[in-house]
Amino acid sequence: MATGTVYRCSDGGYYGNADVWERFESGAWTPCCWDTESGAEWVETGEGELLALEPTPRSALPEQMHTESVAEGTSVSRK
Repeated sequence: MATGTVYRCSDGGYYGNADVWERFESGAWTPCCWDTESGAEWVETGEGELLALEPTPRSALPEQMHTESVAEGTSVSRK
């Protein structure tokens, strides 16, 4: 997972790399696999749902989304 990366998720949400790690550390998501060439990742939720995370340029984020640099990397939230 690249520092500062923003992901578009198959659940309809957007996450920064810090948001993804927070979910890994809390046990909400478990990493399953990743594509080192594209940067895409797949994670499993605590409910057993498989989610796809696709790296997304910040310029492609919807207008209502905001990125913030935090100590752990990048976080995405609604404005």
